[in-house]
Amino acid sequence: MTERVARHEAHDPVPAKGTLVGFAVIYIAELRLVIGDVALHQKGASRWAQLPAKPVVRDGKHAVDETTMKPAYTPLLAFESRAFSAAVWSAVVDTAEAAA
Repeated sequence: MTERVARHEAHDPVPAKGTLVGFAVIYIAELRLVIGDVALHQKGASRWAQLPAKPVVRDGKHAVDETTMKPAYTPLLAFESRAFSAAVWSAVVDTAEAAA
């Protein structure tokens, strides 16, 4: 996967909040695609990347997911599997470490 993330801009660390550890901008060479605001998450040994999403708006307000009571978002794009999402996270980290 590292060869697929040809360029990576250093992820921005964020204050500890749930599983979110930072954001990255990634470039997928095969698609000539740049994706910004890729969220990087970690919980225990699990790590994954989450593509940008847009808020769900109802009656002019940000809707809340009734099961989690957290703001609701809908995906704009998705990785085909959780395993691929984890591979993207690893590639982002590997690319950042190689650039350091």
